[in-house]
Amino acid sequence: MNAIEGERGVDADAARRRLLALDRSDGPLVDAELDAVLGLRIAAVEARLDTLSLLDRHGVQRFDQGDLAYEVVRVFYRVLGPEIAARPRLRLLDLGSGYGRFGLYGGVRHDMVAHGLELVPERAEEAARAARALGLDRVTFSAGDLLTAPWPPADVYGMMNAVLPSLLPPVLARLEGEARRRRILVASVSTSNRAFAQAAWLRALPIAAEGLAGRELRIWESV
Repeated sequence: MNAIEGERGVDADAARRRLLALDRSDGPLVDAELDAVLGLRIAAVEARLDTLSLLDRHGVQRFDQGDLAYEVVRVFYRVLGPEIAARPRLRLLDLGSGYGRFGLYGGVRHDMVAHGLELVPERAEEAARAARALGLDRVTFSAGDLLTAPWPPADVYGMMNAVLPSLLPPVLARLEGEARRRRILVASVSTSNRAFAQAAWLRALPIAAEGLAGRELRIWESV
């Protein structure tokens, strides 16, 4: 059993204790350290991927490895905390989930129901492997194009700059359709923020954060 396929070397209880300690603190987070705590082997998987093959498979999509820093993930869950406390069965759908940092963190921290939809199958497979190793039965991942793949029902959507700006309009239309059925929250960063800021069916929630999360992360509520 090789290093990527194996599920050895992850102590789920120790991972939970370490993540909860970091979550409670305001100290800096080292992404590589938290990846190791969660059992993610990102460098090993990325070393197996070939840029030309990715371009051939996903040329019109944003396929670069762009998982957000855990600093942003931590702030996301701090903002979401009251909502999670009030609605224990809150469901997260991370669109363009990469290696699943949002879902894995939420599963460990809040026992979240979370699903990550990721364009590159190898990344989705690694995130799913880590979830299994951590015993996170409510955190799942699948490979698919978020523009066309089915979306499982969710209450919170992560749209963390996973598609090019030119491809955002159909995503916004699909999210608006979900918002017509129920109240939803949407989290975004970077160029996605500009698109969501122009959506009349959304309003921004306050985020008290500094640094990268304060500059980049926005959370929206449907109205």
